[in-house]
Amino acid sequence: MNAIEFSQQKVLKEVITDHIKTSAIYCFGRQETAYSSSRKIYPDKELQKEHCHLYLLVFVHEIKENAGSDISDKIKTKTQGSLTATVLIHHVQSLKDLCQDQQFFFWQIMQNAELLFQDINKPPYLSISETPKRNLKSTSHYIAWRKNNIATIWGWVYNDDDASSSDEVKMSALHQIVEQICLSLIRVFIGYTPNHFALEYLFNLCEYFTTITADFFPRQTREDKSIFKLLKQQPNTLRFSKANDVDYLYYQVVEERCKNFKNQAEILIQNEINRQNEVENKPEKTDKEPI
Repeated sequence: MNAIEFSQQKVLKEVITDHIKTSAIYCFGRQETAYSSSRKIYPDKELQKEHCHLYLLVFVHEIKENAGSDISDKIKTKTQGSLTATVLIHHVQSLKDLCQDQQFFFWQIMQNAELLFQDINKPPYLSISETPKRNLKSTSHYIAWRKNNIATIWGWVYNDDDASSSDEVKMSALHQIVEQICLSLIRVFIGYTPNHFALEYLFNLCEYFTTITADFFPRQTREDKSIFKLLKQQPNTLRFSKANDVDYLYYQVVEERCKNFKNQAEILIQNEINRQNEVENKPEKTDKEPI
């Protein structure tokens, strides 16, 4: 991963440290895309622009509601959209009491990611006696719990033939199914358990290691965005919903995409668990020749 430019580092540091009391900022991933911007005046001079999406882990000394999304918005605004970010925010105190997978995830970043800022007086400290490892048994239990939740909701949504059933409520149920799948993918592939659950945030995290969310739920065209807007609505919007708030045809599209997404995600998850089990059970190589 290429180092972040100094000017970009400065913007990130200012935005984050001005918003919240910060212990450290790590950049553990980036995705760069180039695109063209046409103009009405001087149309022959087409502009080539670059967009960079960053993955940031921020350890803080305080907790503020919606800090991650607020910081993401400020980064996008400050850089006029050339930089966007998925921001993981955790209190430094949380480093003292971590499950094994979360400990492994943080340790990997603190060892290998690009350090953009650190409070020299109060840096984050991960108290470990040995190199952290993944806990595949714990991960498997976590996946089983998510799978049970999905099956419970799935049984109602996909076996309900009552014409009077509310598409608004079903859309909310589909949201829950997709959220549970994303949590499973994130835990299996990188060992992380999020503390923020907006669907777009979870999709961005998944896209750190797979394209499955972008493949089944593209967010490029106007229609794509309209469909995703329906799916990403939090269940509490039902408090204000009316009959037929959801376009029936859009609902059918989302339902079909969710079914295909679930089937493909289950294959990905199982393959990754199998791969990690093979790595864990593989005998360690030694320098000694067999006698």
